Parts: sequence; C-alpha cells; structure tokens
Amino acid sequence: MSVVVIGGGLAGLSAALTLQDAGEEVELFEASNGVGGRMRSEYLDGFILDRGFQLINSGYPEIKRLEVIPEIDFVKSDRTIDVVTPFGIQSIGDPRLHLLQGLRSPLGSFREKIAFLTFRGSRKLQGKNLEEALLQEGTLNLYHNLLKPFLTGVFLVDPSQIDASYGQEIIKSFIVGDSGLPIAGVGVLADAIAARIENIHLNAPIADLAQFKGRPIIVATDYHASSTLLGLKSHTRFACSFTWYHSVPSGLITSKRLRVTSTQSPIVNSIALSNLLPSYAPGDRTLISTTTLEDIDENSIKDQLSRFWSVDAELFGLIKRYEITDALPIFSPTDSGRALSAKVGEGIYRAGDYLTAASQNGALLSGRLAAQELLFDKSR
Repeated sequence: MSVVVIGGGLAGLSAALTLQDAGEEVELFEASNGVGGRMRSEYLDGFILDRGFQLINSGYPEIKRLEVIPEIDFVKSDRTIDVVTPFGIQSIGDPRLHLLQGLRSPLGSFREKIAFLTFRGSRKLQGKNLEEALLQEGTLNLYHNLLKPFLTGVFLVDPSQIDASYGQEIIKSFIVGDSGLPIAGVGVLADAIAARIENIHLNAPIADLAQFKGRPIIVATDYHASSTLLGLKSHTRFACSFTWYHSVPSGLITSKRLRVTSTQSPIVNSIALSNLLPSYAPGDRTLISTTTLEDIDENSIKDQLSRFWSVDAELFGLIKRYEITDALPIFSPTDSGRALSAKVGEGIYRAGDYLTAASQNGALLSGRLAAQELLFDKSR
C-alpha cells in the first residue's frame, strides 16, 4: 500500500524522497501546477522572478545530504554586505575573509565585534529574545547599525520577537557553506529534488483525507491548509513580507552585494540580482529585488530605492510585486514551536518548517523526520 504525501514544497519533497529511498511506494499530490511551494521562480519578459527573495545556503546539512548543488548551476553570492548609513555606504564582510575590513568598519567598535563572536557560543539564552541577548552581550552600536537591519531581513520580523537560542542557531548556520542561487532561479532546487521522485501529481488539490483511508499520510502543505485538512487549530504566527522587482538601465548600478540600511526605511534589503546572475535579466536592464515588511505605494518604494541606490526614482520600472502572507514562521521566546513528533494521528503525520526551523534546511529536515517516524511506526 503506497504512502501519500500531500504538498510539493521542500518538506513534502524531502518526505517523499526519504520514503522512496527506503523502498516505499509513494504518491505525492501538489495542488498547484509546480513543485517548490514558497521556492518557485517565474519567467516574465526576459526576467527571472523568484517568489520572495531568498538565497540557498550550500552548507545546510539537508542540502549537503541531498548532494544537489552540483546539479543546479549554483552561483555563489558575495559574503560582503553594504550598509546604507548617515556617513555613507559601509561594507562589512565575513570576518574569516575580511578581518581588517571588519575591524576598521565604523559600524561598531572592536569590542562590540568580539562580543558578537562571543554570542555565537553563549549558553545563557533561555527565555530571552534575540535583541535582548545580543545587547546584553555588548553589541550596542554594531547591533543597531548592522545586526538589527540584517537580521530583520533574515527573520522578516524585528529580532526582539525571535527566541534567542533559535536566533543563535540560525546565525551559526551562516558561517557554514556559501550562499547563492542557481542561474535559472531559486525554483530549480525544488525541481532537481522532484526529478528524483517517481510519482508526482500536479494540479491535484486534496480537500479530504478520507479518500486515502487505510494508507499512511504525510501532510506537508502550508501551515494553514495543513491545519484545516487535519482539523487542528492554527496558533503559529507567521511573518508577512513583500518582494518588489524593478529594473533600471544596465550600468547604473554595479554592485553585486546585498544592501541593508541602518537608517529608518521601509526597505529591509535590496540587491541587484542580475549583477550577480546575468541570466536574471535582459542584457540592457538590471534587475533589482527589494524586500519590505509593509505594503507601501509604488511612488514611495521608488523614492526609497532612489535613496538606497543613488539612482533617479523615475528610472526604476516596476516589473512585479509579490505579497507573501505566510513567509516564515515566527519562533518567539514564549512559543519556540519545535515539535517533538510529526505524528498527529494513527498513520497521519505532518511536515513543514514551522515544526523545525524557518529555513530551507528546516523544511527539508521536517520532511525527512516525518518520513523516518512513519517508517519506524510501520516497522513495529
């Protein structure tokens, strides 16, 4: 009797592949016309638009386990970040590669940078939020000038809403591996995993589990659809974000780096994606991807981008705007959300990043763990 996996995001793909590799017959059902969930790419007028700006970390354990990076034409991003400050653009990179640059940067004192490095090994984090823990470590100016704007882009909420231990775990993950993107868009990662799975049904929404009576099921849809399908109450909070895609004439912006700001702005981060990956835009245009946490009007975003990039606001042509209502689960100090078991009923399991960690690694891990728990129960 085949196992049913509902949902073709990273969690569902990971679950299905784990089961298939264990010798199980698997059917995966995906409601939309393609796999990937929140990791999909759209191709529009010569541009590649990822549905929400995100990089792939090649050092994530689950990514390494899949050995998928060599298959996706992966291009590494710059490890240096540019910060818009009242005293100009300041750059700060990976301290392992740019030690002197980091020490000389006015974004924070030498002592504050050492304090941040110390935080990565701190064990006194229980009950604290990430902002509180970092400030108590002694990172005051560095936190407000760099860490807060950068981490807001990572978690899509203010760091004061994030559990410190969870935040520390995510920060540590940045040190391992390289971040980057496939030349054909972030969705290629999910496509590469899906290519290994034998039985996938697209355009196949599932409204009721009764049709699969007697068959083991893993529900790996988005959180709210999963809760509805399983008859469970929704209590996990999610961050909402907006991704804006604009283009400007090529040559006006030459940076390949992610840009954040220490000043007040609705922009969380912005990057000239096609400078990193020329395949993302026609040759005469530069594609700009920008993240905000609030929905602002088009004139306002262009005005902000003009300040960010020192380019006339009228030159930013809007291509598309994506609203991602459930972009990332929020793991707060009062509700870390970590699940000890994927099982929700006899023969029924669930998977999703909201059970493990708000990352690609978390989604892949949750799918694998749900599949392994199912296999263990089936073997008894």
